[in-house]
Amino acid sequence: MASAQPRVVGGILAGRRLRSPANGTRPATAVLRAAIFDRPAIGEIVEDARVLDLYAGAGYLGIEALSRGAASVDFVERNGPACAVIRRNLDALGLTEQARVHRLPVERCFSRIPLDPDLIFIDPPYRVDALPVIETFVERATLSDGTLAVWRRLTRASGGVAPPPERIGGLVRIDQRRYGDGAIDTYRAEAQT
Repeated sequence: MASAQPRVVGGILAGRRLRSPANGTRPATAVLRAAIFDRPAIGEIVEDARVLDLYAGAGYLGIEALSRGAASVDFVERNGPACAVIRRNLDALGLTEQARVHRLPVERCFSRIPLDPDLIFIDPPYRVDALPVIETFVERATLSDGTLAVWRRLTRASGGVAPPPERIGGLVRIDQRRYGDGAIDTYRAEAQT
């Protein structure tokens, strides 16, 4: 039996269909997106937020944020076909004015995009250790007190990278949850003293 076509989970575009890339990415499922966005910390910050979607893949997290009222999203993805899918979805949903798609490796994006987001999604390929990239980002970014970073990763028991630290520069982990063979770590920026 064929799987159902992915759809936007919540917000003004709830129920609208999303295109999927042919291969090479593992888009966040509807269940996972609902689990992320229905949490109070995310729900309270997403409206009017400037969002950065790192390792965007199919762009489902950033599109979900736009549907729920985000002001803008910068999608960063190195895979050309995945970027094409993001652009087609943005066009079909009427979101092109609120979004920018950057086709480049995340490691090279720091000098090319605004680094003052309110909400950051970090969703690397499962066996990629994103910690060095996050550390570099935190060093270069201007993070306001309360900025949230949501990191999706494979757990070490499932063949993933080592568990992340409680603190990454000015980011402090406020929540960690397991979802199947993966985990979602949520960090909040604290004012630097």
